[in-house]
Amino acid sequence: MKSDPIKAVYQTLGLCALALSITMPLGCSSSQNTDHDSAARDTTQTIRSISEEDALADFDAVWSIVNETHFDTTFNGVDWAAMRDEYRPIAAQSQSLGELRGVTQGMLGRLGQSHFGIIPSSTADPAAEAEQLAVDHDYSETPSSDAGAEMNDEGYREIEAVVPERNRDGDGDADTGIDIRIVEGRAVVSSVRDSSPAYYAGVKTGWVLVDIRERVVDDMLEQLREALGDEEMGIHAVGMLSNRLQGPDGSTVPVTFLDGTDREVELTIEREPMPGEFVKFGNLPPMSTHLEWSRESFTNEDGEFAEIGIIRFNIWMIPIAPKFERAMYELRDCDGIIIDLRGNPGGVGALSASVGRFLVSERGSLGTMTMRGAELKFNVEPVIVTTWGEELDPFSGPIAVLQDSGSASTSEVFAGGMQSLGRIKVFGTRSAGMALPAGMVKLPSGDVLLHAIADFVTSTGARMEHGGVIPDFEVELKREDLLMGIDTPEQAAKSWIADQADAR
Repeated sequence: MKSDPIKAVYQTLGLCALALSITMPLGCSSSQNTDHDSAARDTTQTIRSISEEDALADFDAVWSIVNETHFDTTFNGVDWAAMRDEYRPIAAQSQSLGELRGVTQGMLGRLGQSHFGIIPSSTADPAAEAEQLAVDHDYSETPSSDAGAEMNDEGYREIEAVVPERNRDGDGDADTGIDIRIVEGRAVVSSVRDSSPAYYAGVKTGWVLVDIRERVVDDMLEQLREALGDEEMGIHAVGMLSNRLQGPDGSTVPVTFLDGTDREVELTIEREPMPGEFVKFGNLPPMSTHLEWSRESFTNEDGEFAEIGIIRFNIWMIPIAPKFERAMYELRDCDGIIIDLRGNPGGVGALSASVGRFLVSERGSLGTMTMRGAELKFNVEPVIVTTWGEELDPFSGPIAVLQDSGSASTSEVFAGGMQSLGRIKVFGTRSAGMALPAGMVKLPSGDVLLHAIADFVTSTGARMEHGGVIPDFEVELKREDLLMGIDTPEQAAKSWIADQADAR
């Protein structure tokens, strides 16, 4: 077995939502079929900021990497050589790096698969973004820039003070504490983090997000819907809106909501650092990784009682492994467990097996990852002892997994794989259908290519790409319930666990 593909597997990410939110729109669509119009030039650009040589260096690198690593030598039925001939002359004419990304995204979109996108270098290096803003918009020549600018240690003009605040939305690792889901076609607050800025501002679950910095949310959703369709916009819409709500620590964002009586509520909410541990992985910017667990006594409508453990985490990154182990240890005497993967866009693929070992009593496989010339099985070995040396049996009670259209990649590998083993029941709605393992490669410009390197099928042959993980119990979030503080899918999962616990 070749070492390079396997090494790539353990550097695999399923961050399509992240890639979408920090690149050109639709950059990670699983069914995008972009034509040349998507690469139309920005008419406000007056000075070419990228040479033809540099533009082609990035473009050729992207084409070659996909050509050499794509797991399907037929390229999903696309004539990949013809794509180079079609798009390369357009790439050569690109006036800016942003325009080049659009051209390259257009070519990648023709594959019609998830996990292909260009991540700008500025997401990992905010200073580079400030420098690029100076090039593209010539802030350094404005009076306000000259009045307050200073030279940093590298001799670059410090221009952060003159970057309009709207351009800082999405540029930072602080947020408002709001989780958004698309409910009944609208952006609805699904949860508000305790003690967050949104919490203290009085934001409630069930409120509809109307605009962000005077950008009408419904208009943004409609544009996305026209491009992707209803089924595929969920993860993209949530990623796009969540990104706009993020920014630098201490910055503010003006937002408008409709409350429970559909009265407009205008707020300006300050951002604060996200909870959890920040992790730098590969060529991506630092990301907040946090896991929480709780225990709840629950009685369903039939009077059946259960002690239920609930585990939630936002992304599959290395720090969640020891936290998940600790959670399973603390919740080992519960009647059932709920694992909430809603809005979880994926992460390190191998962690799906690491988590699964706490839930199975015998050896099994979540599925097989097939690369060009190599295969890797995601085998699951039952836990025997904790990392701190204490015996621990795998959890044997009922397990419910919550998912929605924002659950992608490793979340789908885990849910689909465990579902195929018959070990869990899935509650919620269909997952994103973006389950291709991917690798990351830095391009000559410093941008990063996210590209699918493998296919994945479960032990029963189920494939989640496009189709997603189909829930055992289809349960949608409802705004009227959220306004009353009721999480409908979670309630359904709790009721099922109580029923199973009573039957035992």
